[in-house]
Amino acid sequence: MTDAVRHEEKAVSLTPYLLLGVLALLLALIARAPASLMQKAVPAGIPVAVSAWGGTLWQGQASLLFGSQPAFLEWRVQPKRLLGGRLAADVQSRGEMTLSAKAELGLKGWALREGHGEIPSAVLQALLPPGWSLPGSVQAENLQLARQGHGSGPWLEAGGRLHWGGGAMQYHLENQSQAATLPALVLDMRLEGETLVLALSEEAGSLGLALLRLEPDGTVEARVRERLLRYTPGYRSSGGDPDAVVVTARQKL
Repeated sequence: MTDAVRHEEKAVSLTPYLLLGVLALLLALIARAPASLMQKAVPAGIPVAVSAWGGTLWQGQASLLFGSQPAFLEWRVQPKRLLGGRLAADVQSRGEMTLSAKAELGLKGWALREGHGEIPSAVLQALLPPGWSLPGSVQAENLQLARQGHGSGPWLEAGGRLHWGGGAMQYHLENQSQAATLPALVLDMRLEGETLVLALSEEAGSLGLALLRLEPDGTVEARVRERLLRYTPGYRSSGGDPDAVVVTARQKL
């Protein structure tokens, strides 16, 4: 056996230990690095402002503002996901938003899974088209969302349900602002190809009201059923099928 072969075999045998050493060094850096370094990882364009950081990248806290809604966020990193080049953590928020979830952030996109808790409507504005709003807060049930990219890009996962107790909803269609006083609603999320679909319906009887489609390029298509317009003051119903789609609108976010 030549010296070159011996050196090659020795290098191969040391490779697992070298990888283990690199991983240990990486984990040590994360455990000691200040949480404020996360500021650089916050995607641009989302309605979130961070007013303070605490702790470390491994286990830290942040004070947030969603529009005018304050929240306090805590996280703990999942080390196994670092091997795949993604920063993943168990996340829990307190204050105006009480939500627990598993969050992931990588160079190619983000994900939110197993989301449960109460979400202020100000946070939902990131998903709703301009001119659409739900006052108060909603209850999240097994929320699942994943997207490739940080501004636009294909949706990769969607699931779960949001519950809203009812009230005055505002929406914008055909360059006009509308308002409707609605009963308790549910918003179901699903994936169709690379498009995120939000189906709005009455909680009692699951009667459909509207459908929102968020396409990969940021285009939003809204389809409104006759049933929703009947809740709008001054609307004169044609007496037709309440499930019929009577208004369709498309706009770019």
